Amino acid sequence: MSELTKLSASRIKTAQTCSWTYWCNYKLKLPDSGNDGSSRGTICHNVFELLGTKHKREFNKIVKEGTIWNAEVVAAQVKKEAEELCVNDPENLELIDEMIVNGLRCDFFGDTEEKPVKAESEQFFDLEIHKEEQGIRYAIRGYIDKLFVYKDNSVIIRDFKSSKSVFKGKEITDNLQNLIYCLAVKHLMPETEPQSEFLFLRFDLDKDLLGNYGKGYLRMDKITPEELEGFEYQLTQFQDYLDNFDESAAISNFAAKQDFPRDGTFGGPLACGKDGYKMSKGQPILDKNGEPIKAFICPYRKPMEYYVLKDSEGKIKKSAFIDCKHELEPEEGDEIVKMNYEGCPHWQNKEKLDDFLDV
Repeated sequence: MSELTKLSASRIKTAQTCSWTYWCNYKLKLPDSGNDGSSRGTICHNVFELLGTKHKREFNKIVKEGTIWNAEVVAAQVKKEAEELCVNDPENLELIDEMIVNGLRCDFFGDTEEKPVKAESEQFFDLEIHKEEQGIRYAIRGYIDKLFVYKDNSVIIRDFKSSKSVFKGKEITDNLQNLIYCLAVKHLMPETEPQSEFLFLRFDLDKDLLGNYGKGYLRMDKITPEELEGFEYQLTQFQDYLDNFDESAAISNFAAKQDFPRDGTFGGPLACGKDGYKMSKGQPILDKNGEPIKAFICPYRKPMEYYVLKDSEGKIKKSAFIDCKHELEPEEGDEIVKMNYEGCPHWQNKEKLDDFLDV
């Protein structure tokens, strides 16, 4: 029996958003420079993991003073990681500081109303489920940011979000991460009743006088056993699709050929982005230094040269941009190979057609 592809919410969502992006990311394993937002999120998550089990004095200091910069251990870690990820400019550091304080002040230990009998940070799960009589088979893997178990068997699954917008539309009504995490907890602790909550660190998380959280706090509805079972059939379909994903599947569902989302979410042609700068009324939008701000563009839209590190069996272990070859550290039997990526087929064909029509 062949090994099952490990499913995650991000992996499935990538395939749904654009089949070619999935091919580039998970099959070709092209290098991706990431962005400031993802780097800030990584730094915040690392601090939350650090303070989840130790350094209570640092936690208290940060919460009391409203900043991380006077907490020696945390400040040193943030500065080091921010430099490594190239987000150590004043604007990014200020955002990181605000997001960490925001997350720590929002019932960080899950004990505001009742002390949990069990609390975990970065809880890893790796499950392979086979229910032959029902035709169900899937493998799921992931990390739960914080997990609180209470004496009445209720479970809170907390996930921190560093995105610049809160969930909308189907991100609330049909959230893959919520479904996968609740399903995983139900398998690991069958007697419990899991429920997810998302904390958006760039938004208000404070309670008002009536005890209601701000815009950045989202508690999901509980998922019924029947809904979880139905989702297992969905996961089985995703499993079959991604286990057999090949180049023909890669060109079957380009984001550019999908409809624009109508619920305010990010998808369809929006995922392709555009070449150039952010514009407003025909003029480039400028940053604080008066420089034009580059528009988002899919990292796999344009051609590129890059390097891959392959093992003795020819499997790709890691990739790097053409000027970052030094990041690849081969072991015995490995080899570094220069590769050429021709760009997204949809956009390459479109540009060729545009050139032909311009003649």
